[in-house]
Amino acid sequence: MPRLIMTFALVFLATSYGWAGTMEKHVGVVVAADRSQVTIDEMGSWRGPGTEPVRHVFRLTGATKVALAERTRAGDDGWPWAFNEQWLRRTDLRPGDYVTVTIDRHGGNTTAVSVLAVRPDSNPEIPDSS
Repeated sequence: MPRLIMTFALVFLATSYGWAGTMEKHVGVVVAADRSQVTIDEMGSWRGPGTEPVRHVFRLTGATKVALAERTRAGDDGWPWAFNEQWLRRTDLRPGDYVTVTIDRHGGNTTAVSVLAVRPDSNPEIPDSS
């Protein structure tokens, strides 16, 4: 009986692992965004002067967490000039945002689990420490 239970457990673990998705991160610049998807240009591996960014389209769902990270004087948890995150709606993403998109790749489906955006014009000036 214990051998049968062990065999069943191993088969179950092996098959359930195969059904699980794979988490990946992609970093790039938003080219287009709407309620259902975000399109980014990501610079991949350098292959010489002709290297071009790769365009990716990721599906956004109601479960996709979207946040904006901004550096603030007060900082987070008492750390001066640390990054704070604030939640955004999916429709608040805009072209030019730098994003890190975490996706769950399951088969051919690329669904965004989270999108963390940084806006290039949103950081206050950091004082010179010298």
